[in-house]
Amino acid sequence: MTEIAMELIGERRADFTKIAALPFPALDQYHLLSDKYRLTAWAERAGIPVPETIFVPDGRILGLVERIDRWPVVVKPGRSLLRRDGYWRKSTVLIAHDAAELQEFYSDRWFLKQPSMIQRYITGHGEGVFGLFRAGDPSVLFAHRRLRERPPSGGVSVLREAIALPEPMTDYAVRIMQFARWDGVAMIEFKVDRETQVPYLMEVNGRFWGSLQLAIDAGIDFPALLYNSVTGTSAPAELQPYRVGVRSHWWLGGVDHLLARLRNPAGELSLSRSAGSRGGALISLGNVFDNRVKNEIFRASDLAPGMNELATYCRRLVTSIYTKLGNRTRGTYRKMRYALINFGLKAGLNRKTLGERFPQRARTVLVLCKGNICRSPFVDKYLRIAARQRALDLQVSSAGLDAKVGRQAHPLALERSIKVGVPLDEHRAKAVSETLVNEADIILVMEPDQQEELLSSFPQAAEKTFLLGHFDPERPVTEIADPYGRPAAEFDACYAQLSAACEGLLARLAPTS
Repeated sequence: MTEIAMELIGERRADFTKIAALPFPALDQYHLLSDKYRLTAWAERAGIPVPETIFVPDGRILGLVERIDRWPVVVKPGRSLLRRDGYWRKSTVLIAHDAAELQEFYSDRWFLKQPSMIQRYITGHGEGVFGLFRAGDPSVLFAHRRLRERPPSGGVSVLREAIALPEPMTDYAVRIMQFARWDGVAMIEFKVDRETQVPYLMEVNGRFWGSLQLAIDAGIDFPALLYNSVTGTSAPAELQPYRVGVRSHWWLGGVDHLLARLRNPAGELSLSRSAGSRGGALISLGNVFDNRVKNEIFRASDLAPGMNELATYCRRLVTSIYTKLGNRTRGTYRKMRYALINFGLKAGLNRKTLGERFPQRARTVLVLCKGNICRSPFVDKYLRIAARQRALDLQVSSAGLDAKVGRQAHPLALERSIKVGVPLDEHRAKAVSETLVNEADIILVMEPDQQEELLSSFPQAAEKTFLLGHFDPERPVTEIADPYGRPAAEFDACYAQLSAACEGLLARLAPTS
């Protein structure tokens, strides 16, 4: 049962209940727990441990960044599913490693315009309490510990173990369910801090969870119990015991976990102590003799699910290898192309090309980059200001080859450009169009790849398209690198390059006596 199914069925609950019994609560009750923003705020007030949290109700973080005293931080949308343009869209939990990256997330991600949280990153292992509840009271409870995950630093569990109901975690879980007066199954997920052993609430999943098979193997058949509960067939009179120590292994997930461990140093993965060594991960893949470990998908009694998953995995692997080989081929071609252009620069061929192709009378300039939020808006504004100061008859516009229309300039672009007298506060991104291309006397791009992309759509622009870096009279360059996602110093360096190139261009545009 997916989250979107919960939403869609919940909206038409009255219609569904005419023909079927629904094994989950009404939508408003479901939202009490699926809305992480509201749940975290309530848990904090109720004394249930949550990571240190900054609540961001409207996407504005001005004045909040200064409150963060350690990095990285977790950026968590209030809801993992949101309506946008009439459709349900998924949000994503993000990790920000510094203030610049955090500002970039809140500038770029549409779902962070809705309520969200900035939380302290907790290093440790995951544990969960799972249950079947009636009006918030538990009929059945079960708990497990995550031993390995994919990716290794935190994600989907690939090896997990049934554990005795831990305290005070179980008490916290029941209190949350009683607050919501929950009916049905739920997973209450915690992360146990590696140093303090404090269990911090992560989220509540109000439907069946991915590691359900472990509970069944340990003796708690949640699907059957839920069916019996809804149909009134029977209900446990007291909490049922289960077998502690049983493990469930998602084998292909374990393969991915091991590959990630082999590719990356342990220090970069924030591993929990339960993850064990690389050798242990390798041994567990081949250990089919440990009676405690049950293979989650591959079962001798029914091989079809495992074989189907293996076939899907192999298809994706082949596609990935093919894509990487293609990327390497394209990368080799790109390096050769750049090398030829740079050779031409050293030989002074750029001056010859500019002399031959630069129009004698150019009055309309179009500046292009990728997103029209960092480089091209700076050049656009710089040329406008300079043209006005020098009484040049010049019309300038900018656009992006892959722009999200209406976006403001990047936060660091706004901050750093104003320091050199080029304000971008009124800028809004535009997408390149045939009209803009056809009306321009000169088109400026930042790198050869952009020139190639432009000409693949508008081949008529070949003779009037130039690399802006070639206009720098002192240090011409093939590429003026995108500072997007980089620190403020990179923006400063980029804007110095752009300014020098603009001055070279303006010298060519100036009327000769």
